[in-house]
Amino acid sequence: MRAIIVDDEQLVAQNLRSLLTRYCTGVEIIGIAHSAHEAEKMIKESDPDLIFLDVEMPGGNGFDLLRRFPQIRFGVIFVTAFDHYAVQAIKFSAIDYLLKPIDINELVTAVQKAREQLKSRSINQSLNILLHNMAQPATKLQKLSLPTLDGMTFININDIVYCQSDGNYTRFHLENGQKLLITRQIGVYEELLPEPLFCRIHRQYIINVNRVTRYVKGRGGHVVMSDGQEIDVAARKKDDFLNAYSLI
Repeated sequence: MRAIIVDDEQLVAQNLRSLLTRYCTGVEIIGIAHSAHEAEKMIKESDPDLIFLDVEMPGGNGFDLLRRFPQIRFGVIFVTAFDHYAVQAIKFSAIDYLLKPIDINELVTAVQKAREQLKSRSINQSLNILLHNMAQPATKLQKLSLPTLDGMTFININDIVYCQSDGNYTRFHLENGQKLLITRQIGVYEELLPEPLFCRIHRQYIINVNRVTRYVKGRGGHVVMSDGQEIDVAARKKDDFLNAYSLI
């Protein structure tokens, strides 16, 4: 993959270049840009497969840069020191990202994911969802791209009935009966799916409160979902669920 690094910090960019050269075979760094303007020119001239993109830069952030391209034909791995809403939106869209200082194992994994997205040609749809989400308040995010074992699946969050923990994976149960095994832990989606629509009622389950058809009282009680599944509510989560349910 032919790649460009976009970061206003020269030392960070050079360090990333060294890590890629040493640990990520098959990645050729064809340029380093230190501003969004410089990056735009470099991308148009060299047509890279992949860019490593800083989120916060003088003269326009990474998202501003992406909006300048009506057709995005390259993969993106975001590199940022800011673990706040921007990173949440990146995660929500299943775009690969790295937090500074860069962890080598995370770098290798991100490069492999980008390679798989490019092969499956799903990168354009992922980036379109990202830019759509970035334009919305956190509570209005409606679309989600999910990394599955064989590629990417794109869904509306309202179609989720519940999410179920499965070790290092998460199983999504959708309104149409489809079940998706997603290659991320459930804690990622507890952070990303907007409250109060989604509520973690058990260490293994996050539910779409709109898909609850019945609540049965008990110490914690249990809910009956729209697909007929009964799910226990952990006693310590009972108040959280009832508060969320009263707001929907």
